[in-house]
Amino acid sequence: MATGSTLVRRLPEIVGIGRAAIGIAHMIAPTRANELLAGPDAAVATTRAAARTFGIREIYIGGGLFAATRYAPKFVRPLLRAGVAVDVWDTGAFALTAYLPQRTRVAGCAIAGGFAIAGVLADTQL
Repeated sequence: MATGSTLVRRLPEIVGIGRAAIGIAHMIAPTRANELLAGPDAAVATTRAAARTFGIREIYIGGGLFAATRYAPKFVRPLLRAGVAVDVWDTGAFALTAYLPQRTRVAGCAIAGGFAIAGVLADTQL
């Protein structure tokens, strides 16, 4: 079982794996992966395409972050910060987009904001 300090030390790796997993899900099954945020619109072709573009971004940042924790430590901080930047942007988009369903707004802000916080915490521990 991991202790609190072990968890904190591994936070960049955990964030990377989480981002990559979300990205893979959006690439392979965009409708299913996007149901929480898009609701019934998750099956619309344009929503599926947008989900896949989101997915590749998450695979790139998350997979790169995970690999950097093992093979290129000097890239961990820049990748964490890139992730925080896109998560802050995403949080703002969910918070400020007009006419967004409440469920989508809350879920989007919670998910993106949670990853932004995790990225900042991981960065401060380096």
